[in-house]
Amino acid sequence: MRPNTSQRTRIPRSAVIICAVIAAAAGATAAVWPDGHHHPASLPRPSCGSALTHFLNGHTRFLTADPGALSCFVTAAKQCRSASLGVTDMGVDTGIRYVFTIEPGRAACHVIEESRAYSANFGGSQGALSSVRCHRTAATNAGVMLSCRGQEVLIPAQVSNVVPALS
Repeated sequence: MRPNTSQRTRIPRSAVIICAVIAAAAGATAAVWPDGHHHPASLPRPSCGSALTHFLNGHTRFLTADPGALSCFVTAAKQCRSASLGVTDMGVDTGIRYVFTIEPGRAACHVIEESRAYSANFGGSQGALSSVRCHRTAATNAGVMLSCRGQEVLIPAQVSNVVPALS
């Protein structure tokens, strides 16, 4: 028996409502992290602006940055004032977006690294949000050195004039 192609199949209204409720509940659940706190579903907007690199490590070279973004972040890190910087570590079609946030503390200056991977493949996608506490190991006129997840991360004070060689 062949299906009647001249008639449209209708989805019952109650099924649509149930699906919407399930999707909303899943979204709300995704905003609760394992530590039990509610965290935003996206990265926060960086107060100092953003910068772009191909490699975020102990020898970071920024390719571009919003005007004043790097000096804003470095000055805040040196003075232990609240500020944040967005950094995109960009590959060919995938990468990671970071927001580094300086939080003054009573005894020490804290830095939080929030990140989310992205892919431009097959219409684009985003990974889960991640958050980790970093240690500020140095803050000088040349930049800020952090230790995040056991990795050294340099946030230089200026955009590099040297274009890294592609290998």
